[in-house]
Order: sequence, then C-alpha cells, then structure tokens
Amino acid sequence: MKKYLFIFSILLVSCQEEITFDLSQAEDKIVVEGSIEPGFPPYVILTRNQGYFDPITQDTYANLFVNDADSVKVWYYNEAGEKEIKILEKFEELDSLPPIYTDLDYLNNLVPYSFSQAGRTYYLEIQWNNQLITAETTIPEPTPLDSLWVEQNETADKDFKCDIRAIYSDPADIQNNILIRSKRLQHYENKDSLECKTENNPDFTLKLVDAGADVLINGKSFETYFPRPKDNGFPTGAYNSYHTKECDNDSILEFSEDIVLIKFCQIDEPSMKFWRSLVRQFGTNGNPFAEPMNLVSNINNGLGCWTGYGAVYYKVPIIKDTVIIQQYSPEIIDIF
Repeated sequence: MKKYLFIFSILLVSCQEEITFDLSQAEDKIVVEGSIEPGFPPYVILTRNQGYFDPITQDTYANLFVNDADSVKVWYYNEAGEKEIKILEKFEELDSLPPIYTDLDYLNNLVPYSFSQAGRTYYLEIQWNNQLITAETTIPEPTPLDSLWVEQNETADKDFKCDIRAIYSDPADIQNNILIRSKRLQHYENKDSLECKTENNPDFTLKLVDAGADVLINGKSFETYFPRPKDNGFPTGAYNSYHTKECDNDSILEFSEDIVLIKFCQIDEPSMKFWRSLVRQFGTNGNPFAEPMNLVSNINNGLGCWTGYGAVYYKVPIIKDTVIIQQYSPEIIDIF
C-alpha cells in the first residue's frame, strides 16, 4: 500500500506546471486630492498612480508627487455667464506638507476670501503630461450640529477615555450627504518614561470618520457620536481627558486633555460616493473574506476626488460634561 502511495505522489509532482500571468502595465494616470470650501482658497494635491505589483523602493515616495503640472485652474460661472478663474500655483514652503497647488495671493495677503461660496459649482482643469484632467463639484449649504458634548467612554478600561457625542437635526426638504473628519489639535504622550516627560503629538492632518447619505435619517433629529479615527481600519478610538501617571522615579506625570477639531460637512453626491467607498474600504481592511472594490472617482481622465465642502467646525476640549454649541473659525492650516 505504501509503495502505491509513493508512486502516486511522484506522478502528482511530475504533473505540476509553473503558471505565469502576463499582467498589463498600469496606465499612467494622475491622482487628484482637491477641495474647495467657503472662506478658503481651493487646494489640489497631485500624485501618480502605481501598479499593484510595482516594487516599493526608497525613491517611491519622492517620485509620488506631481511637481510639474503645466497648469491647474479652478473657475465658476458668474451671473452673467462668464468664467471667474483662479490659477493655482505650487506652494512648497512647508517641509511637512506635500506640494500643494493653491491660490498664492491668499496665502501672501490672508485677506477675506470671497471666491469660494456655498451654492456654487466649481470646475477644475489640470494639464499634465499632454493630458487634460477635469472635474466639477458643488459646495452645498452647510447644516450645523445642534450641540456636541464629552462623556466618559462606557466600555474603556481607563476612566480618562472619553467620547464626543452630538445631536443633529437633518433638514427634511433636501438630500444631505454628510462627511465627518476630525483631528487632535492637542494630544500629549509620554515619550520617555526614564525622563518622565510629556510631549504634544497632535494629528498631522484631518482624518476621515464617516461619510454617507441621509436616506435613513432624513428629517429626523438623533444622537450620534464621533469616534477617534485610527491609522488603519474603521474608527473606533476614544479621546483622552486630563489624567496622571506615576513614573519610575515615583514622580507624577500630568497629561493635559486632548483638544479635537470636528469638521462636519455637506458634500454633493459624486463626492459622497467616493468618500463612502473609502469608508467601506477602511472597514474591510485586512478581512480575507471581503469583496475587493474599486474607489469611485469624479475625476475625468484621472483618479481621486474633487470635493466641495459645506463645512462647519467645532473645537472640542476633552473635558467631561463639556457642551459645545458655538462654531469654530479655523486657520487655513487646520483644514488640511
């Protein structure tokens, strides 16, 4: 019996055939991350796409960003049917940020900015590498939250872990597509336990919390909460209120509370489809049974999204029982 099994296994091995796939080269396309919202100039970040199986080297990041666009412009049609155009130029003065195409006149003067207004449709046109890339988006009218407040997280194992909760009354007469982002403007960590010191380590950019349509909540007033986004996967994190920690030298280390910026937006439907597909991709990240999906794009002849935000902002210190009603006026660096 063992003899026959051995012969059978040899036959199976001898029948193996190496299979190779001739995968087509990924088409060279530009990836657009662009936005416009009331009171601020439009900004556009351009990168190149990369094939799924392309090698990642030390030069990959350096070659990722597009620095050589021939032109980037944004316009809308005024009441006379004429184009009101802004030429976006490259801004590279901050080493911590990638090259950004924006209206440098605003950055140089910081005067009130009237070009971007709710209710208008804005058109984007990029010329790069003998290609014409276009998109359009509308800035919806913003709808504020009724209120936000801070309360202790019920499931966390530490009593200084807190949630940001809110009440929102959705208008019944219009379709709303909601997007929420957040970032910690202040977040203290213990960087060196031997020296017993804290260090402020805020979030670098606004992170995506959720996006979706108001199909299930249209015309309703309801309570919700905004979990802290994590680096990977669906947002499920909490925020830190003031707390202390005993160091190795028996001294007490104090941690100031997190301060969180909430960006609550209305966006148009094409933009919502892109951001909703990104949320779903985050939710299935690492799941071997999840169905692969492509991100929806509103960019013609390219990838990514050009989004008009009808945004309201709230600055929330993570202090238990704090209630926030008043909106916050952000600086331009806050909106990235």
